[in-house]
Amino acid sequence: MELEKNNIHMSKILKNETATFYVNHEAGLTEADDMIDNIINHHEIVSVDNTSIRNNQLIVNGTISFGMMYYTNENDMAKGTESEIPFEETIKLNSFDENCNVDVSLIVLSSSVKLIDPKNYIYKVQIMANITVEKMEDLEAVSDIQRENVMTKYSNLDSLCIVADTSDTFRVSERLSVPSGKPAIHKIIWQDVKIKTINTKMLDGMIHIGGELKVFLIYIPEEEGMPQQWIDTIINFGGTIDVAEAREDLISYINTVLHNVDIEADMNQDNEIKDISITALLKLNIKIYEERQIDILEDVYAPDANLVPVVEEQKYQKLLVKNESRTKNVVKLDIDQSKGHILQICSSDAEVKIDNIIIGDSGLKAVGKIKACIIYISSDDAQPLCCQCKETEFEHRIDADGIMPEDKYYMNWRVEQVSANMISTNEVEVKSVVALETIVFRTEKKAFISQIDEKPIDMEKINAAPMIKGYVVQPGDTLWKLAKENYTTIDNIMKVNELPSEQIRRGDRLLIIKSCQ
Repeated sequence: MELEKNNIHMSKILKNETATFYVNHEAGLTEADDMIDNIINHHEIVSVDNTSIRNNQLIVNGTISFGMMYYTNENDMAKGTESEIPFEETIKLNSFDENCNVDVSLIVLSSSVKLIDPKNYIYKVQIMANITVEKMEDLEAVSDIQRENVMTKYSNLDSLCIVADTSDTFRVSERLSVPSGKPAIHKIIWQDVKIKTINTKMLDGMIHIGGELKVFLIYIPEEEGMPQQWIDTIINFGGTIDVAEAREDLISYINTVLHNVDIEADMNQDNEIKDISITALLKLNIKIYEERQIDILEDVYAPDANLVPVVEEQKYQKLLVKNESRTKNVVKLDIDQSKGHILQICSSDAEVKIDNIIIGDSGLKAVGKIKACIIYISSDDAQPLCCQCKETEFEHRIDADGIMPEDKYYMNWRVEQVSANMISTNEVEVKSVVALETIVFRTEKKAFISQIDEKPIDMEKINAAPMIKGYVVQPGDTLWKLAKENYTTIDNIMKVNELPSEQIRRGDRLLIIKSCQ
């Protein structure tokens, strides 16, 4: 007797946790003569550098890249500064298995800058860590038996196998030119580069990446006496990365984060500093799955042998739903009248912060905040460059029919489109589209045959059974059950009773003849 087995390789999500912590950083302006009179705006990007596990504690090392734009009390030209804040945070993990993998993503919940004096400041950032604890498991199930005169019963299983779970990077390197009519660049004081749209497509042995970057920068022109200039534009990027496991017919879940953005002003062919090079690193967390339909052995018997299946209840995963949804949002900003009226909007931006995901009836509900900001030129001649932000509640439901509280999921989100319209000189409407991608896994339980023991046959029991008997079908009876109990086969019962199919009903009368003696 020889058994054939199928292996199901799974990456199980054991639990999702969140932890919130603060990072405080004291810093000062690097330019000796600068003194802060008014902070216009600040922004930050937080990234994970590496993680480690020690004594049921998760050690997260990361970096906060921040930029701050401000006015001094000397002139009407805004200035900017950029820096990085390295940090290390220890997070307690409850009931953690050392053999598990931990995936961590960080988002900025809130941030503030407090002036100590006109030269020095304290940067305070509240960060939320989204922690996913995963474990790789292999499930082996008997799929067939090689033996003469054996009866087999199979069931079909829809399973989800993990094919690849890896990280990679894609180097973004693009160029743009200062629009005609705008002066050459002396110094860039503010830069904000974000992913506007991104698409990934699996090909054989590679993943194609394409998308758009929203680029906004403010610069001081070379010509003296000219006001500050800005560029707000969209550029395309794209390319491929090699992933050996990738195939078009597989299912992917790819999370992308833009890091290490660098903007440099370069000289063009006319010896004017009007070319701009943009480089960045796109970090990708790549998970590739394969849906497999597997026939597994559910039961077995032989009329001439005592075959005893060893059954174990196991858990396996299947795909419940992969969902991509979008929702439109509108935030109305009331402009601070003390800064003057709006003359022109330079740029608009929005970011969404999800701090809670609730499993409900037939779906997931993402709850958080959406923050809309505009940078604009005001009627205040002394400090014309201004920023106005507003944060409102955000809630969106993602369809996932049949979802249960114990089901596990991954979810990522981003703002894809932002536009701003002046309703009046004192009110602006910021419209945005939030895209959410979700993949939900259902954990199923099933009794799997792991081994089949062939034990000595009980000839007394076989001989004691009647050679032929009449039987009235009872509720729950199947031909498999009756054949196994009466030492015969399904084919024999069907042949003797001239049955057109294996379907039997309560009250049917059958003649059953034993096949072995």
